[in-house]
Amino acid sequence: MRWTLVVVGIALATSVSAESALEQLQNAPKPIFKEGHTLLPLSTWGPEFDFGIRKELCENWGYCLQFGRLRPQLVERLDDPESVESKVCALAKSDPAKYPLHVVTAPAFTIRSFIDELPEETWCHDAEDNLIDGKKVWSPEAPDRTFEMIAEREERMISKVLQRAPITILTNGGEYSVGVLGFEQKRWEQDPKVMAAKGDMDWFEYVSMRKAHHELIVSDRLRELVPGRRLYVYYFTDGCSHRGRYGSWWQWAWDYKWMRPVSDMPNSSVYWRHFNDGWVGGNDCLTQALNATAQHLAVGDRLSYNWMSPGWPGKGRPAPDTSDPEHYIGYMKCYYTAGMIGGVAGYFAYDSEDNWMWQLMCLGRVQALFSHLEDFVRNSDLLPGPDLHVWSKTLPACEFPTGSKEARVLARAHHDGNQWLVTAWAAAGDAREVEVEIPRLGKISVGARSAGSVYLVRKADGQVTKTLIDTNAALPTQNMAPVD
Repeated sequence: MRWTLVVVGIALATSVSAESALEQLQNAPKPIFKEGHTLLPLSTWGPEFDFGIRKELCENWGYCLQFGRLRPQLVERLDDPESVESKVCALAKSDPAKYPLHVVTAPAFTIRSFIDELPEETWCHDAEDNLIDGKKVWSPEAPDRTFEMIAEREERMISKVLQRAPITILTNGGEYSVGVLGFEQKRWEQDPKVMAAKGDMDWFEYVSMRKAHHELIVSDRLRELVPGRRLYVYYFTDGCSHRGRYGSWWQWAWDYKWMRPVSDMPNSSVYWRHFNDGWVGGNDCLTQALNATAQHLAVGDRLSYNWMSPGWPGKGRPAPDTSDPEHYIGYMKCYYTAGMIGGVAGYFAYDSEDNWMWQLMCLGRVQALFSHLEDFVRNSDLLPGPDLHVWSKTLPACEFPTGSKEARVLARAHHDGNQWLVTAWAAAGDAREVEVEIPRLGKISVGARSAGSVYLVRKADGQVTKTLIDTNAALPTQNMAPVD
C-alpha cells in the first residue's frame, strides 16, 4: 500500500488540465512547513508571474516574493503604484519575514544597453591592436573599471528597489564577461597582453583567477549594498560537476578555489538531461551533484543553494525532454540530504504553464519536508561512503553502494552520535528494499522509491530503530511521521 501513494500523490500534485497556473497552486494540497524554520527561502529563474501567483508561492510554497529580473523598464514601473512591482515591494515592506523579497540582478542583460561605453581595453586585441576576429571578445585582462561600471549600473537599479522594501535574496544571473577556455582560448592566445599576463601560469589557473577577480568587484559591491540579505549567489559558483569525467573537463569550468568567495555559498546547476543522461546511465544528475558536493566538502563548505530543473521543451532537447515529477522529487530528497538548504527553481521555456508550475510545487514540497529535518542538515555530516567518486578519484562518492546502479542511498550522521538521516531513491525501476552498511550503525534495510524515502534512524543500547518520515513519498509532509 505504501508504494501506491506515490502515484496518487503525484496525480494530486500535477493536476493541470484546464487550470490556470494560479488555480494549480490554489487547488493542490499545500506542503506543511515547520514553524520558525530557517532554511533559505526558495527563488525562481524564469517567467515573471502575475501578482497572485507570486503571493501564493510565497505564502504557501516556501518561495520568496518575486520581484523579477532587474532592468530599466522594471525599475521604472516602481513609479506606478498600481504596477505589479510596486505591489510586490509594498507587500514585502509590510512584513519582510512573511514576504521575503527576491531580486535577480542580471548584468548580462544590463550590459547590452551600455556596451559601447565600456573601456576599449575590455576587449581582446591582436598584435596590430585590432579586435580579435572583428568581435568584442572579453579579455581576462579587462580593467577593473569595466566591472566597476557594471556594478554601478546594477547598484542604481537595486537602490530603487531598496528604497521601497528590503531584499532577502539576491541572485546574479551570471553568463557574461570572461567565459571558459573551451570557447575562448584560441582567441585569448592571439592577444599579446593576455599572453604576457599569463606567462608560465597554467591556463585553468590563470583564467579562474582573473574571472574571480573581476566578479568579486561586482559581488562585493552588491553585497555591501544589501548587508541585510540572507543570501547572494552568482550563477554559478561551485566545484565542477564534470570534474574528472573526461580529460578536458577543465576547459569548461573555473576553479572553485578561486571562485568560492564570489558567492555566499556554493550553488551548482545540474539540469535533467542537460549534459547528462538524466536520472540513470552513469553520467547522471546525482553523480554529477555529488561530484560537486565532494569538492565543496573538501574545503569545508557543508551547505548549498542550487539551481534546479527537471527539464524543459525546446529545439535540440532530447526526448523525453522533461522528467516525471516523482523521480524529480526523489532526486531532490537526495540533494537536500547532501546539504541543500534551498534553491532556485529554473524553467527555460515560457510558453506552457502545464510544464513549469508543477516543477515549482515539487521543489516546495521537498523544501517543506526538510524544514522539519533542518536540525539534521545543519547539525550533522554527510557521510563519505566506502568508495571514492567514480570521476574525482581522490574524493569520496558521498553515497553507499546498494548492489544496484539504479538504487541510491545517502546518509548523514548527527553530531550527537546516535542518530542518522538515511535517504533511499529508486532512480529507475520498481520500488525495492536495499541493504547498506553504515559505519557505527551497521547494516540496515531501507525502501527505495521513485519519489524517495527519508528515514530517521536511531541507535540506543545496541538497538536500532528506523522511522520512515515521508510515508507519502510524493506529498512528503502529508501524514509524515513525527521527527522529534
